[in-house]
Amino acid sequence: MKPRPRWRRWLAALALVTLGTAPLVVPQLTPAAEAAAKTVWIPERWQSTGEVPWAQNRTKESANFILLWGEKSGTNPLSAPAEFRFDPDNILSQLETLYSFYVNTMRFTPETGLLSQYKIIVIITRTWNRTALDAWATGGSTDGRVGVINVAPGAAQPGSWGLAHELGHVFQNYTFLGRSGMGLTHASAGTFWEASAEFMAMQVYPRTAAGDLTRWLRTENLYYSSSRHHYGAWMLLQYIKDRDGIEMFNRIWNEARNTEHPLEVYRRIAGITQAELNRRIGEYAQHNVTWDYTNRADFMPFINSVYGAGFLNAYKGVPVEAVNAGARHYRISDAMAPSDYGYNKIQLVPESDGALIRLHLKGHAETGATGWTFGFVAVRNGTPRYGPLTQGTSGQISFQTQPGESQVFLVVTGTPASAVPKYAFLDGWPKNRRYPYEFRISGAIPSGHEPGYQKPAATNGGRWHANGGGWVAGNANVAATAYVGPRAAVYSGSVTGNARIEDLAWVNGGAVTGNAVVKGNAIVQGGVTIGGTAVVGGDAEPPAGPTGGTCNSGTYLLFNPSRGCDGGGPEADVNPAHGTFTSEELAITGGTNPTTPPPTTAPPTTAPPTTAPPTTAPPTTAPPTGGTTSCRVAYTANSWSNGFTGDVTVTNTGGAAVNGWTLTFSFPNGQQVTNSWNATVTQSGPAVTARDAGYNGTIAPGGTASFGFQGTHGGTNQPPTGWALNGSPCTS
Repeated sequence: MKPRPRWRRWLAALALVTLGTAPLVVPQLTPAAEAAAKTVWIPERWQSTGEVPWAQNRTKESANFILLWGEKSGTNPLSAPAEFRFDPDNILSQLETLYSFYVNTMRFTPETGLLSQYKIIVIITRTWNRTALDAWATGGSTDGRVGVINVAPGAAQPGSWGLAHELGHVFQNYTFLGRSGMGLTHASAGTFWEASAEFMAMQVYPRTAAGDLTRWLRTENLYYSSSRHHYGAWMLLQYIKDRDGIEMFNRIWNEARNTEHPLEVYRRIAGITQAELNRRIGEYAQHNVTWDYTNRADFMPFINSVYGAGFLNAYKGVPVEAVNAGARHYRISDAMAPSDYGYNKIQLVPESDGALIRLHLKGHAETGATGWTFGFVAVRNGTPRYGPLTQGTSGQISFQTQPGESQVFLVVTGTPASAVPKYAFLDGWPKNRRYPYEFRISGAIPSGHEPGYQKPAATNGGRWHANGGGWVAGNANVAATAYVGPRAAVYSGSVTGNARIEDLAWVNGGAVTGNAVVKGNAIVQGGVTIGGTAVVGGDAEPPAGPTGGTCNSGTYLLFNPSRGCDGGGPEADVNPAHGTFTSEELAITGGTNPTTPPPTTAPPTTAPPTTAPPTTAPPTTAPPTGGTTSCRVAYTANSWSNGFTGDVTVTNTGGAAVNGWTLTFSFPNGQQVTNSWNATVTQSGPAVTARDAGYNGTIAPGGTASFGFQGTHGGTNQPPTGWALNGSPCTS
């Protein structure tokens, strides 16, 4: 298991990353001289001030890197004491392979400008007498000129994930070094740096690691840029890759302006509205019900064996509270409500096999929240089917389930209507807008509220605490007098006295005692004791400062490493209190027909391929490899009163493979596509565009690719016309 990082490492990494973010007055990027050898540039001050007291006989170079190491490893690190021993040739070989992947295979950023001029500096830490050179692994740049990696011998072993991650940070720096006004250097991009470096490493080593998933899975409701998410927030990038191709991820980095949030960059480059951005984030949240991505086979083993798996895999989604159980009126608690671009997954239990589910959801817009995006996901044998998404502050939707869909989820995402909020790295829970909501439902009931509900079995050596029903790991010590709420967890450490662990909070070491309360999304780590009347909530972790300590009073709601245990009051919360809707306000009105009736036979969904796709999928909008494309389209439809499904099979009748395809066509009767599978389908008026899903982007001569969609019609449903594959007409 990858060691669980602490915030001290996060801040150190972020500090190094931002070394090159000051405004620069240097030439714009220019093409690299062909075959020109790179030069070594090391700041003179490193020797003169002793910052990095390097010596020429403790260096080694390759085409793109120079290694510097300390006196503890001597001039031959292979014969150094075990703690300081490493193989310079192996480290350089790993780095050169990674360099080639990022530049030539992934094409993250062009080898131009400063990247083409200077060798990247690699400092082997923990080999010096200077104790400041002790970082485990960081990456960034110095003097606005050259990339720098700090890496300990233990973090640079063969197949090093750390080298891939930190070189990712170096390349992120090169997207803006020497380019005034460019780069993801705004304070709101901090978490995106780490998520992107993790995502980049996963392109190289898809089955080696998958980020700090425990934090991510515990806090999907927090805003997307949350410092809590950090290493685990790469799944949005995978959604973008699957939807738009890896080149979109690269463009976000290379075309960002230094005033923009990463999502603003994506919105601008993609040429979409705020509403469409919000819809895509809602679609991404739907995909996270089953982690429906092309690399699912690679990272699901990490989901299944994540730290705390016995608890995290016992429940799917978050619980809701009953406002009026008889009216099936429920609400999300403020502690679990989504913040900007956070989301909730709420598991539902259908009343019957094939039940029609109807819902009226209303958000508390009086708090200042401006928009919710919500919809259903049905799951049969692990395969998801997505319902259409609704946006706004209030709305009613219907969803017809199909036989065998034993799991159904309501997915609700906080989506600001007019702009992307720009929270800084440490602007946590009290500074984030939250999106509380309530709903009434028919045809299903939220899991946990159905008659005869039984808790899932405790696994992985854990147990359910008798006082509250929360998770307690086998090695944790929790007193019978302490309270651990139904979705709270104690992974290690001790909880004694009358202490309470509530909401989604978790204890990961240390001690909670007395009358202390840990609630919300807070974490207590090892080395910290929370006692007396202290309250730790929001996303705080921990309040006692960087070296641990004891906290017996005060309220702490914000992840703020600089705030020790001062006994003070809570940080100011931008979210005002709100009331509760009446059940009449949430009445479900209108007819009983679903907005998207099902076909008579179940359509396939966007299930991942049975074999792992390539680590860098072909672009979804790639043109044919040469000449014109010859193709034939077979289309069948299954219609009912005002809905239908369409199944499309494209045959490559030409003599060359099609690598990356876009199929266009038009509807003659005002039909509207509502969802799709095995392709990304978009529509503008009558014109429809279907792009491959990545894993099915290649069509061999004589081969086929198939996809389907669901839609609505006004009573007439004639077949589409004007079929064209990559711009070339097809027979049909």
